[in-house]
Amino acid sequence: MKSETQGEITEEMFLDVVSAIRFVKADLSPIGAAILAAIHFAIANDSRSFSLKFGIEHALVLREVTALSSPPLEFLAIDNRSERTQRTHYSLTEDGKHLIARAFAPH
Repeated sequence: MKSETQGEITEEMFLDVVSAIRFVKADLSPIGAAILAAIHFAIANDSRSFSLKFGIEHALVLREVTALSSPPLEFLAIDNRSERTQRTHYSLTEDGKHLIARAFAPH
């Protein structure tokens, strides 16, 4: 992610939230936690946008989206997927929202 702000979200704030998510769910990868944080902050809600904004290969993002939307995690719901480009639109499930809420709770 660039060192610019996204609205009022700074890179440091974003990384703090990624760390907090991983504190709550330690087995999440940094990319997986970043995908969840990006949805929460309305930075990116599809795989291609996330890939471009964070400079991560789209295939790696798709792999994380698959993991986050499949058992046992199921933090993402797949809303739409382009057959041609594989661009995947997703949203937080109730479990995903709960995870984000726990990350923001005082530890």
